[in-house]
Amino acid sequence: MPKIVNHENRRHDIAAAACRAIAKHGLDDVTLVQIARESGHTTGMLAHYFPTKWDVIIAALELMHVRIEKRLSLRLNSQAGDMADLMRDVLPLDEERRAETAAWLTFWGAALKRPDLLEMSNQTHLDWRALIRRCLLVSTPSSANWEEPAMTHVVSSIVVFMDGIYVKALTRASAYPENVQVELLTTHIHSLLRWADERSCQSASHLANSSSATSRNLKSAPQKRG
Repeated sequence: MPKIVNHENRRHDIAAAACRAIAKHGLDDVTLVQIARESGHTTGMLAHYFPTKWDVIIAALELMHVRIEKRLSLRLNSQAGDMADLMRDVLPLDEERRAETAAWLTFWGAALKRPDLLEMSNQTHLDWRALIRRCLLVSTPSSANWEEPAMTHVVSSIVVFMDGIYVKALTRASAYPENVQVELLTTHIHSLLRWADERSCQSASHLANSSSATSRNLKSAPQKRG
């Protein structure tokens, strides 16, 4: 009997191999031969699923984003833990995540020169922000009381911090080992959450004081006689 091939699994395997090849050789320099070698398939097999080098690269980048979303979604659907613990899952702490991160860093540089990749980068950025917001709402119940400017600030700060730790973890690995990455992440996120909670309390207090003052003014105002 002919062997039954799961084509979706094979596309996934090739895309995962492309992630590793991109991490090793860079986005512009990686070749189909290198991706094929990494995947254990021939270039002809790759061409059956991805007509061009950029088709397989885009599939690899999409896979990286899906992996991150799946990791966090699994946590959110089970016992979420706190926000810092959730974000720990997307730090480059093992070989697979380091390869993903290295590929993303090369992708950012390439996106500056290719409008199609820049558009993809922009959409991925929006999706990433939405995922972080979802993680905050699930892991941090008090975030439901934050005003929109505070929520936006916290999301933006986490995005920028993660981008920075990705760069440092790969380019200065000896200075930013796994335990340092986790410690910095935890400190940063806990500080952000405290700031947002304090801001929310101040806003609530200000609103309560304003309402109380308005009520007193209404009571002390001269009553018109009929």
